[in-house]
Amino acid sequence: MPTSPFGVEVKITGRITDKRLGVEVVAATGKGLLELATIEGQGAVQKQLYPGHGFITGHLFKHIGASLVGPLTAQFDAGANRYGKNLVYAGSVEARYSMFGNAYNALKGSPDLWKRYIGPYVMKVFNK
Repeated sequence: MPTSPFGVEVKITGRITDKRLGVEVVAATGKGLLELATIEGQGAVQKQLYPGHGFITGHLFKHIGASLVGPLTAQFDAGANRYGKNLVYAGSVEARYSMFGNAYNALKGSPDLWKRYIGPYVMKVFNK
């Protein structure tokens, strides 16, 4: 390792140099994203569905869910990922009440949620 003309040498060791760290950080981020999408996204949509406001039989309410759809991508929807397609009438209910749009805007406007849900999982990787 090269040294400076003053004889100072800096060497990084420990977890930060582990080649698997990137994979572990992505996996940890995914766990946090799924939790965020489930609790905050799915939860925000379901809170907006109540009798007289998009809730008739409860079928749509039960189909709202969250899933990981990629390494760093979580999605909450009306059944598309878990059941292969959204409920047929979910779009009509969304057009009238904007539950998904409202939930998205709430998440977008709350950057602290990233720290709350993803931060602890990523920190566990570095604290091993």
